[in-house]
Amino acid sequence: MLGLLHIGKVVVSMPEVKNHQISIQPEASYLITGGLGSLGLEVAQWMVKQGAKQIVLTGRRAANETAQEVIAELEAVGTSISVLLGDISVEKDVAEIFQKMQTLAPLKGVIHAAGVLDDGLVQKMSTQQLTKVMAPKVAGTWNLHQMTKELELDFFVCFSSMASILGNASQGNYAAANGFMDAVAKYRRGLGLPGLSINWGAWASGGMAVRLETQLQNRLESSGIRTIQPEQGMEALESLLSGSQGQVGVFPVNWSQFLTVPGMQKMPLLSELISTQPSVPQKSGLLEKLEAIAISERMELFTTHIRSMIAQTLGLKDGQKLERRQPLFDLGLDSLMAVELKNRLELTLQTSLSSTLLFDYPTLEALVEHLADVIPLEFSVTDNSDKSNNMSRFEEMSEDQMFGLLAQTLESIGGKKIDK
Repeated sequence: MLGLLHIGKVVVSMPEVKNHQISIQPEASYLITGGLGSLGLEVAQWMVKQGAKQIVLTGRRAANETAQEVIAELEAVGTSISVLLGDISVEKDVAEIFQKMQTLAPLKGVIHAAGVLDDGLVQKMSTQQLTKVMAPKVAGTWNLHQMTKELELDFFVCFSSMASILGNASQGNYAAANGFMDAVAKYRRGLGLPGLSINWGAWASGGMAVRLETQLQNRLESSGIRTIQPEQGMEALESLLSGSQGQVGVFPVNWSQFLTVPGMQKMPLLSELISTQPSVPQKSGLLEKLEAIAISERMELFTTHIRSMIAQTLGLKDGQKLERRQPLFDLGLDSLMAVELKNRLELTLQTSLSSTLLFDYPTLEALVEHLADVIPLEFSVTDNSDKSNNMSRFEEMSEDQMFGLLAQTLESIGGKKIDK
């Protein structure tokens, strides 16, 4: 069954299982796919500390300078490190890798840590984006299963992702690919073979999450998802190797904060974290603050708060630099971030908003004026803006800015790009 390990304000008890101690053997060899990446190298260093003497690292490209330094350090303590290049999703490459491993000690463990990201909204995702992400997780996992199903392995571990459990905006391809890994681990166990899929969260160092853009990192942080420190991850790996679960999620998370994300409370998996006591609807902190101050002061506070939310979504350190009439799409806002910001505004303002909100009101000024009309609070007029004139937000836009906004809107609706 699925176990959950996490660090947060709510603790989910894992079912007690009968452990079978697994130790790293000096007379065996171990394979780490994606072994030349940061996470693969972390695992290699951990294995050496556990006593491994022969480790095979695979990757599609030659080791970079950092990887070479780590490999040299491991070899300096007496470990034999074999670097075998090849694409784990290509059956021929995998066969060649295993052929070269015939000269080594018997293979006793596999850590499948290879993977790539190519995020995007599902309705706009290309076939190339889909197959690129699927390849190492789907074809790669199956190739490894086929090559090892007759071997007497102590462990076969798939480094999956929490995305296949909880989902993640713009990562439908990645969630599906990792879901396949989870299924293969269970399939192997059904055959009486070792199989474990670990649904990791984001790593503080190593792993693909560290390469995420600032706004994506902010999205994880604002959702209550924290990063895994390498020592925490390796400690969890060591514990899970001796457990009997087939799939375990390992991710530090503040569940109270995570459950405020729109849609999360409806997930059956998280039902035990949600209070069964009927709750009395409460106003958000912003609405309470607005009600508590004078009408003449509300617009300034409201604008400051909306500006801060926009800045956080865009990954801007100084929200004060966000000009009132500056098109948000010029600052890097894309359709995915527009959806995220819309969802956060709905949560804060406790009201439903249009899916095209940021396309209809693409500046701070336009957005604030619209939202002030939406929520049931009175605001004083603080400037000479004519709210009845919906075109006022476009007055200071250049022709290029107007065209860029039009192109963004049409692309979000029809998925087609237009040229000026």
